[in-house]
Amino acid sequence: MAFCGRLTPRARLALTIALAFSTGAPYAAERVDLEAPTVEVVGTTPVPGLGSPVEQVPSNVQINTGTQMQRKQAINLPDFMIQSLPSVSINEVQNNPFQPNVNYRGFQSSPLLGAPQGLSVFQDGVRINEPFGDVVNWDLIPQNAISTMTLVPGSNPAFGLNTLGGAIEIRTKQGRTYPGFDAQVYGGSFGRKAVEVSGGGYGENVDYFIAGNWFDEDGWRDFSPTEVRQLFGKIGWQNDDTDFDLSITHADNDMTGNGVLPRSMLEQRRNQIYTYPDNTKNELTMVTLNGSQWLDDQWLLSGVTYVRKNTTRTLNGDVNDEYAAPGDDEGVLNRSRNEQEGLGVGLQASWVLERNTLAVGVTHDRSKSDFVQTEQEGEFFASDRSVTDLVTETQANSLLGKTQTSSIYFTDTFKFTEKLATTLSGRFNHTIVKAEDRQQPGVPDNLDANYTYNKFNPAIGLTYQISSSLNTYAGWNQGNRAPSPIELGCSNPAIPCSLPNAMASDPFLEQVVTRTIEAGVRGSLSDNLAWNLGVFRSVNRDDILFVAEGTGSLGYFTNFGKTKREGAEFGISSDTGNRFAWAFGYSYVKATYESEACIVAESNSTAGAVCPGNAILVSPGDNIPGIPEHQLKLSGDFRVTDNWSVGGAVLAFSDQYAIGNENNQHDENGKVAGYSILNLTTSYRLGQQWEIFAKINNVFDKDYSTGAILGENSFDSSGVFEPNPANWTDETFYAPGAPRAAWIGVRYSLSKQPKR
Repeated sequence: MAFCGRLTPRARLALTIALAFSTGAPYAAERVDLEAPTVEVVGTTPVPGLGSPVEQVPSNVQINTGTQMQRKQAINLPDFMIQSLPSVSINEVQNNPFQPNVNYRGFQSSPLLGAPQGLSVFQDGVRINEPFGDVVNWDLIPQNAISTMTLVPGSNPAFGLNTLGGAIEIRTKQGRTYPGFDAQVYGGSFGRKAVEVSGGGYGENVDYFIAGNWFDEDGWRDFSPTEVRQLFGKIGWQNDDTDFDLSITHADNDMTGNGVLPRSMLEQRRNQIYTYPDNTKNELTMVTLNGSQWLDDQWLLSGVTYVRKNTTRTLNGDVNDEYAAPGDDEGVLNRSRNEQEGLGVGLQASWVLERNTLAVGVTHDRSKSDFVQTEQEGEFFASDRSVTDLVTETQANSLLGKTQTSSIYFTDTFKFTEKLATTLSGRFNHTIVKAEDRQQPGVPDNLDANYTYNKFNPAIGLTYQISSSLNTYAGWNQGNRAPSPIELGCSNPAIPCSLPNAMASDPFLEQVVTRTIEAGVRGSLSDNLAWNLGVFRSVNRDDILFVAEGTGSLGYFTNFGKTKREGAEFGISSDTGNRFAWAFGYSYVKATYESEACIVAESNSTAGAVCPGNAILVSPGDNIPGIPEHQLKLSGDFRVTDNWSVGGAVLAFSDQYAIGNENNQHDENGKVAGYSILNLTTSYRLGQQWEIFAKINNVFDKDYSTGAILGENSFDSSGVFEPNPANWTDETFYAPGAPRAAWIGVRYSLSKQPKR
């Protein structure tokens, strides 16, 4: 391999790692650039600067590029994940395309407060789980700015808090590797219309990249408009030894997701809503600075610092939990405003030798959450079940939450032989969670809290290169998650709360600890046919669950002894690089409770049969709701001519239990039926720069649901409020999937040669 001229910092890192860890596979220099379009290495820590070849990562890691997302015509990251990644399913309980609950191996990442969060998400080294409840707002991630997205399975401690089931690591584009200009416009069903624009370039030492998105639709259900506006910009500077990138992410989004619908109303008309409105507004600004410096040929110093502010406002029309008889106010408008500010810094030193690569780092993150909730009672307007005739608005809660985490970590990969390598990692987390109750200062049982959590998490893994086309791996790791301010503020079973609204006094909650073991084999049967087969098992202790209470949305957070997720994954794919590419994936995920407890579930038909009051008995082996055991994904793309291609994807999921049926004993309506759908895509290139594309989802217009919740229906089947609570009925509320829909668009691309 010959090099002309001086190497950039990324190329120097590539060459060093390739020489130190070569297993006979050809690793081109630019492939270690984690911002590059083609990546064959995995970032082993959130702080950018170090990567390992896939063959030396002891887990079934999945690497995807922005180009793949564009080819799938995905509208956002969850849309791509559900189509392409193993063990990923979605519950659309909010029924908005930008607000899904994403499940991976039985662990959840959701924008909804109250969901048991289990995945960490990073953008250019910054953890973007919101501090108040560890939620992830998918609408704040600009998809056309994504260069690579890596899904790292397991409880990898190097990725810090909330990495229980895995970590999603996003690297954004830069002008050196993505020069040129790209723009697309599309529209179609649900009144959807969207514009995406991006462009980049470079000079001798400076490069830039900018992306902007606008998405607007009416939604397929009543009163469900959504507008998403995103802006991303990055400017970089580098010479032979130094590399800096300064980026800004901004979003201003207005989303309506009108949630689940009771069975009786769903059978009347699928696109109607239960109550109105259910609106979320997010406004984000995040500034990130990444840098790296070669100290000599063996030592690389890298770091990241950021400032992040996100203001979330919600407006929810609900049935009044205090309604008891005619004459009482039927409904209530719950409003909340949550101003979340965060800042942090991470510093990492990497030492690269012939057989060993060691990274040692420190991070410090702190955040402040200013949460205010109000409520306003009123009556339901008959035509659309919106809340009207409002009384005076009252403040229900005002909470200031603060968290800060300091960590020190290391990860070391040592190559015993040309075929055998081991990775040893560890991280110590010191977390302080504080809450200040400004609604009831100094009052006993208020929301004031001040708790400290410490935890050291280790990991060890082995990889063995049996042959040039066969690799095996095994690993064990541990991760943890400290309770967030919202969980501590709503943890008293005697005073339940309504999320994301009222909160109560705050008994101590233990931090969640997860241990994962994973093993598998992967390889290739030819130059263009790759496969993988793996098994995994994760055990959570002191899982934090939101337990339902009463007839409405009331509940509280509590620790649950032990839960388990285990399963298997198989994938095979082929890309001839010529006319045809295809992929097949199958996943089995068994998620169960492994402790016995009585939890409140009033709408469960077996409530009170074993446990007192409105509780049900959850026993070891009971399935965790919301997670299909089996899923199958088959996709293909065929180039009919040099300019015309067609593609398709079949997505199939088995049945799942409804939330509220944790004991799996509710009647025949305690499950969501399995489903399968077919999506089709096509594109036609008009010369070098222009392309027409189209997509049809749910080709056969199937009626299906992606999740369900047991609850009490306060309306009759025609949608009229029932004034006598004695006539309210326990029903299964379903999250209906979207009907058949089609979109068509045009794309203009002007590419330039990337800088080497």
